[in-house]
Amino acid sequence: MIAGISDISIYIPKYYLPHEELAKARGVPVEKFHAGLGNQNMAIIPNWEDAVTMAANAALPLLERNNIDPDEIRQLVVSTESGVDHSKPVASFVQGLLNIGTRCRVYEIKHACYGGTAGLIDSIEWISKHTNDDPKGIVIMTDIAKYGFGTLGEPTQGAGALALLVEGNPRLFSLDTLLNGIFSKDVFDFWRPTGHRVPIVDGKYSIDCYLMALEGTISHFRTNHGLKVGELMDSLDYLIYHMPFTKMAHKAHRHLVEIEYKDAGREEQEKIFEESFARMVAPSLSGVREVGNIYTGSVYMGLVSLLEAEGKKAEGKKVGLFSYGSGCGAEFFLCHLKPGISRIVDSIGFKEQLENRKKLTFEQYIQFYSKSDEEILYYPEEARGFKDEFTRFVFTGFKEHRRQYA
Repeated sequence: MIAGISDISIYIPKYYLPHEELAKARGVPVEKFHAGLGNQNMAIIPNWEDAVTMAANAALPLLERNNIDPDEIRQLVVSTESGVDHSKPVASFVQGLLNIGTRCRVYEIKHACYGGTAGLIDSIEWISKHTNDDPKGIVIMTDIAKYGFGTLGEPTQGAGALALLVEGNPRLFSLDTLLNGIFSKDVFDFWRPTGHRVPIVDGKYSIDCYLMALEGTISHFRTNHGLKVGELMDSLDYLIYHMPFTKMAHKAHRHLVEIEYKDAGREEQEKIFEESFARMVAPSLSGVREVGNIYTGSVYMGLVSLLEAEGKKAEGKKVGLFSYGSGCGAEFFLCHLKPGISRIVDSIGFKEQLENRKKLTFEQYIQFYSKSDEEILYYPEEARGFKDEFTRFVFTGFKEHRRQYA
């Protein structure tokens, strides 16, 4: 039995800061963000949300719209680099909020932005081994990309969570993990030492590591599928890359074209790039452009963006996904989208969430991001009045060092 994904859900915070506001406050031309990064807005998480609430808010719709009893879930994996405790996993908090039963394997994975894919692959392989029953798993990616005020990373911030329902005989897409292309190497391109609230980034080196990993996973993927150099792109309908910012997809795809068509001249390579990018990559970009970086969930937010942009046109298509995490680990794999996925796509509601967000001023953004968790001692009045069909759980503060949720 080959397992895969039967449904996907996304949750993003209800606030955002336009890059125009950030550029004005920082005294830089807005084109530096719009053209240089390719981004327009960035999601800002309020003080009454965290990695736990976003994870639960993303996962609950999967249970509700698929009529799944929480006791049916046999594996719950949360991948994050925004954990709220050095010992207790985010997955345990989510298990409690969703009322998932005790006969469930529950754990958290950390491997920078690659952690979501690691959790997904592990869950698919575990469920594929169970041929005598019909186990279900939920894999969640939840993260807050936060950088220091005024740093180069500040305009790439974002926050959000995705949840995927893993089953045998999946309804959305199948995935044969034995054919995946894999790459890993010990590098220091992006890291956050214990005790640091924001990461340390070697930006140029991180991009170099990303492209090195892309080349490595593609080489392994070609070998597993019996493809020659130059045959990869013809075997796929769409390509989705891990995107810490929108223009990273341009850099990645250009590098792939140079690898696949290395014997072509520069003019011919540019022609191939322009045509294939518009057709294969562009449909996946709306999420990162509006939300920013969400670490573990970034490549899967690209998948949600593609599904909503293409709709019925995507049915039956082959999608190549490249997942990268600093440190570094990467994987390139093939998703076969199923026929008849329109109902699943129509229920995602990503565009609706984007349209219903509230715009922050720069001063409000500073206020949100200057306050630590320990300063949240009560359920804020603004949170009480801000309810919709997507926001179901909030963080309410601490009691004897224990995080409280409602």
